[in-house]
Amino acid sequence: MSRKLTNAFKDLRKQGYFARQNFWCCQSCGWAAIPDGESDRAVFYHNQDNDSKRKGESFCLAWSGDGNLICEILRKHGIEVEWNGDSGRRIEVINWD
Repeated sequence: MSRKLTNAFKDLRKQGYFARQNFWCCQSCGWAAIPDGESDRAVFYHNQDNDSKRKGESFCLAWSGDGNLICEILRKHGIEVEWNGDSGRRIEVINWD
């Protein structure tokens, strides 16, 4: 795992987010596995996203909460993301190395 991503996810947890990397097999299972009461502030990418990440391709984050804050924390750690501000869209991680 990328040190930048690991540190960003630690920061997200400090901000009260349920934040996990390579969490479950898919988005549906990931959302179902989030503990009760924590799904309103969550960020994760799942195994299918991790496959893209391992190939050096961009990948997406499933999330809930404040998308602007999530992007701000990721960018603070030197991670390039794209998101159009739509709460119904996943945040795309473009560069994390």
